[in-house]
Amino acid sequence: MALLLILALCVYTAGRESQGILLTAHTDNSDSAALLDLTPQFELQPEAAPAEPLEPEVDAGEIAIDVDIELPDPGEGLNDPIGSQLTSITAADVVATLKPSGNRRGASFFGTYAAGNRFVYVLDSSRSMLGDRWVYACNQLLDSLNGLEESQEFVVICFDMHTTFMFNKSPADVAFLHPTPPIVARIRRWLRSIELGRATMPAEAMQYALQLNPDAIFMLSDGELQDNTVNLLRMLNSPRSERRQIPIHTVHLFSLQGRRTLQLIAMENGGTFTPVEQQRGFRQFPVR
Repeated sequence: MALLLILALCVYTAGRESQGILLTAHTDNSDSAALLDLTPQFELQPEAAPAEPLEPEVDAGEIAIDVDIELPDPGEGLNDPIGSQLTSITAADVVATLKPSGNRRGASFFGTYAAGNRFVYVLDSSRSMLGDRWVYACNQLLDSLNGLEESQEFVVICFDMHTTFMFNKSPADVAFLHPTPPIVARIRRWLRSIELGRATMPAEAMQYALQLNPDAIFMLSDGELQDNTVNLLRMLNSPRSERRQIPIHTVHLFSLQGRRTLQLIAMENGGTFTPVEQQRGFRQFPVR
C-alpha cells in the first residue's frame, strides 16, 4: 500500500500543474475498491469588488477660510454715534455730515459752501447786470439768507461806481443782522429798490467787507473789474499777514469777461471760484 502511494505521487505531467491525483488501492481481502481522492480542495472566495478611491478624511476646521466675521450684538451699537448713523442714512444726514461739526455752521451761495457764522455778501450792481442777471443774483442771495439759521449773521454790500450798504446805511451804521423772516423781507424790498449804476469797481466794498471780519465773503460779478481790487486784497488779506486770512469765494455770472480775475481772487484768498453759465432759454422771474 505504501509503495502504491509513493508511485502515485511520482506520476505527473511535466510542465503542467497537477489537477489532482486519484489513487485506486486493491487489497487481497476485499473485492471492493477504495478510492482515495487527493484532489486539492480550494475554498472559492467571492470576487472582490473593485476598490473605490478613498477620499482623504479632512477635518472641516482645517480647510475653513480663515476669516473672522464678528457680528455685532443687537444692542452693542446703541451707544456708538457712528454706528447708529450707518444703520439709517437719509439725504438730510448726508448734508449734515458735510457741514462742520460742533457750533461751526455755514452758508451756501450758488452752490459754494463756507463754514462759519458771520458772512458778507458783495454783489455787482453795475448796469451790465440789468435784467435776468440781477434778478438771478438777488434770488440766489435770498435763498442763501433763508438757508441760514437765525443765530447766524450777515451783511450785504453792492458795488458799481459807488458802494451801497444794505438799507442804504452809512458805513458807520452797518452791522451784522440775524436772518429772521422780517429782516429777509426787508432785504428783498431793498434789492428791488436798487438802481444799477455805471462801472464795476468793488475795491471799496471789499475793503469794508474785510473790516467787518466775517468768517467768509461771497463776491459776485459778471464782468472785468475796473479798479485795483486784486492788489488791494493782496495787501489787506494776504496769507502772510499777521491777521487771519478771510476766505473770499467768487461767483462769475453769465460772461467770459473778468472770469480769470475772479478766479485769481478766489485762489489768492483761500476761496472757491464758481463760474455760472447761462443756459439757452434762461429766464428769471422778478425778485422773489
